[in-house]
This record gives sequence, structure tokens and C-alpha cells, in this order.
Amino acid sequence: MFFGYFNFSSVISSVADLATASLAQLLTKITMRVSFYLDRPTAPQSVVMLNVAFRSKRFRFSTGISTDPKQWNDDRQEPKSNDPHQNINRRRLNSIREAIDRAYHELSFSDKAKLISDSEVEAFKTRIETFLIADKPKQRDASFLEQFQEFIDTYTIRSPEGLVTTKRPSDVTLARYRTTLESLKAWSKAKRVTLDYTKIDETFYQHYCDWLRTAKGLFDATVANYIKTIKTFMKWARRKGYHQTTAYEEFYRDNRNSESIALTLDELQTIRNLDLTDSLRLSRTRDHFLLQVYTGMRYGDLKLLQPHHFDIQSGVIRYSTQKNDTRCIIPITRPMKEIIKKYPSLLFEFSSSVKQNLYLKELAQRANMAQQTTIIRFSAGKRVEEIKSRAELLTTHVARRTFASLSVRFGVPEAVIASVTGHSPKGILQSHYIRLDEQSICELVCNAWERL
Repeated sequence: MFFGYFNFSSVISSVADLATASLAQLLTKITMRVSFYLDRPTAPQSVVMLNVAFRSKRFRFSTGISTDPKQWNDDRQEPKSNDPHQNINRRRLNSIREAIDRAYHELSFSDKAKLISDSEVEAFKTRIETFLIADKPKQRDASFLEQFQEFIDTYTIRSPEGLVTTKRPSDVTLARYRTTLESLKAWSKAKRVTLDYTKIDETFYQHYCDWLRTAKGLFDATVANYIKTIKTFMKWARRKGYHQTTAYEEFYRDNRNSESIALTLDELQTIRNLDLTDSLRLSRTRDHFLLQVYTGMRYGDLKLLQPHHFDIQSGVIRYSTQKNDTRCIIPITRPMKEIIKKYPSLLFEFSSSVKQNLYLKELAQRANMAQQTTIIRFSAGKRVEEIKSRAELLTTHVARRTFASLSVRFGVPEAVIASVTGHSPKGILQSHYIRLDEQSICELVCNAWERL
């Protein structure tokens, strides 16, 4: 049978061309992959990164999006529904995908479907970079309140000479900073005012202080603490270059503290001798209170005491205050030794300041501290008298006042008391001439407190 002439070489050539074209088309479709992922998935905040896998190469870019990893869906490579900027971030990612697809499909191929050259790959990468830079979302300057939060998160204490240190404020101080920030947010919302640095002026000062007194019921001494915090923040922000305003420097702080109490010798002895065998909690509260009375320490410092601070052989406690990093020497007096005997490990398991103050009022009721006392406070500069029982007024700070007051009664010089409590020396004599060694301080304080 005659089959006629058949050109095998032509068929082979056609098949080869088809195979080459199909391979090229296949490569152009499967060799590019776009994915998004977090640069630092374990950090509090992370940049969303773009990865483009193209022709056996990988290109990595920043998308310009920063997000909380908890608000990122890693499997779906997109923001979760709880992301407050979900719509903006999702639109940004979609626009990046579309731009990459356009750049990819606009790559030129010859009729013979040649493979993409290195120069074309580089041009493709450059086009992506150009789009990301041109379409980068404009960064919004942090607001006044956001920068206040930055202040809380990063502020470090300056030395008495004005040098910057790495020491952070105490927990109590940071709590006051946070309370002040919350009050500013509440005031801003109540007054429908968007705060910025130019608005921190005399008008703000008057309205804000009035609002604290009327809406929050605060007395002048507490208002003064809020103003102190704002002035500290404004100084910090000015050093950062966030503003150049100076009106805050004229804000007045009423330094008249509300009157408080110190325990009498009889009251202290009554608390010391209470039978508290029925309440381990109150017994421990009393021990901590007496330890504070005998040391004159702030409660925040007392909570940080560790065994290495105690030099039992020398009979002293050595530590540095949280507030101003002052080095203090506290003699271990006979009454203090009685407390320490109960805690041979020198670990005391202190309660929080809030709980300790609540427990102290309960302790004072057990001690029948029902005597009425008139307390003088100030509101908008006006004198306000309040009558309270001494039990209501018992707090951790009363312990520090009691140490100082009874030490004076026992005949301890003020310069020695200041060395124990960490207060700044008064006058040139104490600042430059009086130098007390440990032995002198121990003899004076220990001999005085033998009277308890």
C-alpha cells in the first residue's frame, strides 16, 4: 500500500517548537509566587513583608504595613477581622498583588517564546520596588496622647545633676503617669477637644484643674500630682523635639500637702501587742507595718528588700531608694530584730500597696483607733476640714512618718534621721560638713529605739 510522502523532520521540528513554547508558557505561569508574612511574628509589633519567588529567585520587600501579630492571619496571609486597620491594610495588600500581576503580564516575549532574560528579571524587580515606594502609605505623626504613652513606656530618671540615667521610675510613679494619661483622655472626650502641644496653655490648665476637682472630686494635693506629671512629660517631649512651647512652665502646683498622722508611742505599742493568733493575714500585715516603722522606708522600697541587703553581722540594712537612687543605711534595732526572727529567710512576701492599706485599716480597728482627728485639705485653694477616725487614716506612709516622729522624740538628730530615710540634707552644714559613719548612725538610732 502506498502511503505517500511524509516529512518526518517537519513533524519533529513542529513538536519541538510546540514543546518549547509550552515549556516557556508553563514557566511564565508557575515560576512566580507572591506571599506575605510577618518579619517578627513573636514581637509586639511586626512589619508585613512581601516575598516574590520568580524564575528560581526570591525577592523580599517591606510592604510598609506594621501590625500586631495577634491581628494577622498567617494561613490566609491577610489581616484578621480584629485588626482596627483591617480595611486599609487589606486594600494595601491587594493593590500590591495587582501591581505585581500587571508587571508580570507586561513582560515582553518574542514569537519564539524565549525564556525571560536576567535583565528582564531585574527590570521586573525594579518595577515592584518603584511601586512600593510610590504607593507607600504616608506615616501619620504620633498624636499628643500617643507620645504621652511613649513617655510612660520609655522615660528614665535624671540624676540630681541632670544626667540621663537608665533607671526607670518606681511602679507607684508609673501608675501615677498612667492615671494622668487616662484623665487626659477622659477630659479630652468630655470637652470634645483634640489635645496637642499648642493647647497645653493657661486656658487648658484652668479648665483641666477645675474638671479634676468637680468631675473627679480631687483635692488640690492630688491635682498637683497630675500637674507635676504633665510638666515632666512636657519637658521630656521638648527634649525630644516634639514641641517648642513653654506655657506649661508657668503651671502652678499647690505643694500644701493634706495633713496626715503619725502614730503615738502608745498606739504603736498597742498595735505591736495585739493578739492576732486568729488571723495570719493581719498578723503578717502588722509585721510588715512594724518593719516599715522600724526602718523608716517607703513601702515601695520595703517590698524590694532582698536577703543580700541585710548585713546581720554589722547590724545594718544597706539599700538605694527607688525614688532618687539615694544610698541609705538602716540600723537593725532591737525591735526590728524581733520581727526578723520570725522570718529567718529574710523573705517577707509583701502584699500590694492597695491591699496593705486596706488591711491596715482593719488592723487599726482591731487596735480601737477610733479617736477622731480633724484633717485639713484644700480645694481650689480653699481650706476644707474633714473629721475622720485615726483608723481611717492609717496607711503605709504613716509608718514612715511614725519612724521620723518617734526618732525625734527619742532624741535622734534630724541629720541622722535623714541618713536613714534618704531625705535630702538641709543647708550647707548637712550637705557639706556633717559626715556620719555607720557606727555613729547605729549607736544613735539603736540606743534611741531601746525606749520602745
